[in-house]
Amino acid sequence: MSWITYTISRALWALWRCFPSSVRLAVYNWVERRYGRAASNGYRARLLPFGLVFKRCSSSPHYEAENIRFIANNTSVPVPRILDVVEYTSPQRTQPSGLIIMTRLEGESLEKWIYDRTIYAPGQSELLRELEVCMEKGNLAALNAVIAQLDALPKPTLDLSEAGPLMQDLRDAFTELRSITPPVSPAVSGLSGGPVRCNRGGDSMLIGPFQDQQDFKDALFAQANSVLFPHRMPTLQRLAAPVNATRHRICFTHADLAARNILVKDGRLSGIVDWEFAGWYPEYWELVAMEMQMVDMAVLHQFWDAVQLFGREPYRDALALEWALGCCTGEMMVMGEAGDDMSCPRIAGKKRATATPSRST
Repeated sequence: MSWITYTISRALWALWRCFPSSVRLAVYNWVERRYGRAASNGYRARLLPFGLVFKRCSSSPHYEAENIRFIANNTSVPVPRILDVVEYTSPQRTQPSGLIIMTRLEGESLEKWIYDRTIYAPGQSELLRELEVCMEKGNLAALNAVIAQLDALPKPTLDLSEAGPLMQDLRDAFTELRSITPPVSPAVSGLSGGPVRCNRGGDSMLIGPFQDQQDFKDALFAQANSVLFPHRMPTLQRLAAPVNATRHRICFTHADLAARNILVKDGRLSGIVDWEFAGWYPEYWELVAMEMQMVDMAVLHQFWDAVQLFGREPYRDALALEWALGCCTGEMMVMGEAGDDMSCPRIAGKKRATATPSRST
């Protein structure tokens, strides 16, 4: 796009944003219904004509829009350009929600990029598809049977022969992201000092802001269900001790770095999207949030172990604590065949416990 076209485009969008939000919302909804199609990286994002993306937000859309603008203004990390933000409150909800209109970034998801370069043992692909079906249906007996068959096979491996440039792009992007100067305040909070959206135990919620990182750590610990699991509290306290004893840097953190949110084009990083969970967190939170989304995903572990965004085996104490807290928090509360063994498989190198319903179901 030439600078003349870019300037005209910005001027037209500025003029359009002068219209009432109700008018813009009606037009966007009509265009989305008429022309929108699903995006590959998320159910709430819809692709529109002219290289646009329509995204509905379950909370105020200004959280994510402000995060994206902040990254665009302070780093060279490739992110969409925000064109319009409309916030509204529906009769069924007391909290605001809304939508974002932004430019589309080219490329495929890292998830697909990795899938295309994954080498499976014979029969493994079929079992993985069967596993997805069992998970969708909630059939625990069939799920455990498939897991047992998968455990008997060699783990999939990843062909990283062409991954060098992409891995370096990711290192550069996150070095830059984590080098942003934090506010003078030690708070753990959203970009503007407000709450952050946090996904823990299968529940997405707004939490904080917290006066400092210890308040944040205490709040996460308090979410563990001490009524159902009083016998686990001594273990959780032991795991929390080294994390609480360490004063971590506060870094601007994406906090939802799933492979679907990273875009790749021609073997290079082309974009990072979905910044609604981003904010100022202790430095270990990026890794912890990533790891909690990669349970039993050997090829993803292989990829990120090769990238080494955070060095070798970083933040093991924080990961061990968050895994154990996850066993006692929200929808992810589990017992497992190993009883009260809450050790993180990623650290301990052990196999996943057989899936069983939590005592909350």
